[in-house]
Amino acid sequence: MLNTLLRDSDVMSMAHGLELRVPLIDHKLAQQVMALPGAWKLEGSTPKALLVAALKGILPDTILRRPKRGFTLPFDLWMRDRLRSDVESSLKRVADGPLGESLSAPRVQDVWAEFLRGGTSWSRPWALFVLQRWCEQNLS
Repeated sequence: MLNTLLRDSDVMSMAHGLELRVPLIDHKLAQQVMALPGAWKLEGSTPKALLVAALKGILPDTILRRPKRGFTLPFDLWMRDRLRSDVESSLKRVADGPLGESLSAPRVQDVWAEFLRGGTSWSRPWALFVLQRWCEQNLS
């Protein structure tokens, strides 16, 4: 597993932007944990209570007790900063390409302006940008 499955899983998941969790494969640790009574593993309302208890004193309580949270890329920041000129120029070309037949170019510009004003999420103009770029690369 170490030289093939784990490496391949890591490489392929990163290549496609996937969050992947590989199994814990330390057989000695797995044997120790499997030997513990099931009630210990499900004790209280703390998820992974045994792991939290094992790390007490090693990690700060602020880390051990913080709520679960997701990871998101800072698209909002990127689109307002380093990607702004690319997104703007691409969205301005909508009327000139295949999307011009299906989408209202002024409305596309309105979506971009709404995003810049903070009136809509980054995902709306991003979807239009990605679609426009795909059309330019594949339909032109």
